[in-house]
Amino acid sequence: MRPYLLHIHERPLTLVKFNYDGDFFITCAKDGDVCLMRTETCERIGTYTPLGDKAGAVFAVDVTHDSSFVVTANADGKLIFYRFEGEQYSAINHGGILKFVEFNQKPGAQNMVVTCNDKFKSQAEGLVPNRIMVWQYDPPKRLLSIDDALPMKATKVKWGPFDETLVSIFEEGTIIIWDAQKGTNIKLIQAHKGPVTGLNFTEDRMLMITSSKDQCAKLWAMDEYECVKTYDTDRPLNDVAISPLYNAEKDPKYHILMGGGQDAKDVTTTANSSGKFEALLWHMVYQEEIGTVKGHFGPMNTLAWRRDGKGFVTGGEDGYVRMHVLDNEYWTSKKFE
Repeated sequence: MRPYLLHIHERPLTLVKFNYDGDFFITCAKDGDVCLMRTETCERIGTYTPLGDKAGAVFAVDVTHDSSFVVTANADGKLIFYRFEGEQYSAINHGGILKFVEFNQKPGAQNMVVTCNDKFKSQAEGLVPNRIMVWQYDPPKRLLSIDDALPMKATKVKWGPFDETLVSIFEEGTIIIWDAQKGTNIKLIQAHKGPVTGLNFTEDRMLMITSSKDQCAKLWAMDEYECVKTYDTDRPLNDVAISPLYNAEKDPKYHILMGGGQDAKDVTTTANSSGKFEALLWHMVYQEEIGTVKGHFGPMNTLAWRRDGKGFVTGGEDGYVRMHVLDNEYWTSKKFE
């Protein structure tokens, strides 16, 4: 398996995201660049740059199902919407340090985003508390703000099934489910022993997987919010994703991809091989490791499966993006079933 090595960012990656059709992916990093990449050839089509000053860091990016709009969450507290072609469409001055953004999932009616921000004190706005918010972007309007009920800053927040709930993860190992309309706390799950670092869903959002610094990933059924499977690894995890082929009609692949490694600040104190920066492939049902893929020169911050399940993209602390296309062996060998 020979990865494409893409040196398109100078600073650590924060998110890689495929569009719905899977022919493009978007990467963002702490250098403030947001790059649009073609999946097949791994060429950079262009970048999304805000009018005026370039953002210091971009923590998250999302794209609508029909690939018409792109939104970025910038560290300077601005939520910026672009047309897919690259021109800036609108900007919302959100306040705080924006950490995550995601469009709602209803096809044909993706007119809302959910965001979360860390508290920040500035001269212009005073003290902005930790909060989770839902915005409508056309025209820009604030629909919901959860701040007092928030126990601490949220790491990420995403829409639950059918846009009825919001799912947020926290550094104390909890997951909180909120009502997306009223903003009330529906359920608090004591999920992990360490900070929860990533959450991802299957296509229909009925299965959720979370990763944590406590070295394990957990699979959750979203109807009852119960933990179905636990995957114990040997390294802190930063991100985890379920293969899109898990429910394929023919030859489903019950596979889970996870990545992480020692925290960047501890890397220099250990030998190279023990940093554990490979990507891990685990079996979703049998809870055992199937294989590893050699990875970055530093922890893996974010990963995403290709939409056709034929490979994956990872983004690391080293500023590289790696695009892996799975070998023929993955489709033919018995051990990958």
